[in-house]
Amino acid sequence: MSSAVVNRHLVEAPPVVPYSYGLFSVAEPRVMADPHWRFGVIWQSQSCFQTDVTTSACFEEVAPLDPLDDSCLTPDYEPFTVYAYNVDEIPGRTLAEREEDTINRLLAGEQRSAEEHVWGNLTAAAGGNVDLTASSAHYALAWLEQELAENYGGTGVIHMNRATAMMLYDYFRVQGGRLFTPMGTPVVAGGGYDEQGGTATGLGTIYGTGPLLIWRGDIDTRQNAVSKSDNTVSIIAQRDYVVGWDCATIGVDLTIDPSTITS
Repeated sequence: MSSAVVNRHLVEAPPVVPYSYGLFSVAEPRVMADPHWRFGVIWQSQSCFQTDVTTSACFEEVAPLDPLDDSCLTPDYEPFTVYAYNVDEIPGRTLAEREEDTINRLLAGEQRSAEEHVWGNLTAAAGGNVDLTASSAHYALAWLEQELAENYGGTGVIHMNRATAMMLYDYFRVQGGRLFTPMGTPVVAGGGYDEQGGTATGLGTIYGTGPLLIWRGDIDTRQNAVSKSDNTVSIIAQRDYVVGWDCATIGVDLTIDPSTITS
């Protein structure tokens, strides 16, 4: 059966509204005038040290002071590039309009792509997760909150995907478009977090870190690949990122489906 050709009227697509409580809600991407951040960043942390208590007036009457923990002094992070690439038909739209379309696609998806990259870095930095799948998700969240306080000297960040955040939502509070635990720790509910994780089986993963820092550059576009044989144009829109966090990275595997808890 053949179908008749219908000439549809071209209208504007609906605007993209970024999903709430994502990576950019916790740390707004910043622009740095010095372009050297594109080689990666490193800083000397002042919040990783463990302080101690003494009841003596003289240090020589107590055990010698612990040496500095050099492994926690200078976190460093590599750059990455988020890009949108598409091949569009030229007729009906100018090259400038096609370029704008590609930029809009980048803007619509860059937070999710940045989250995918950061989740991989979180997994690598944690170096293995604590298994709390036999406990309630609420307990696992509370355990991570305490562990984060013991390993970082300030307010950190808790990371999870949106399915896990939905299951724990009753334990959160919303303030100014951001999500927080009852203790005031910001929460990232990432659309790009743990996309291939165990959510469908009732399992999930959450991470605790120090505060986030995000740098990103301007959007760069390339649109010179025009194919006259089929009237298409290939356009890339891209921009560089560095996303890092201070000090600790703590991972917890948890159960988000209460029916699967064994004890």
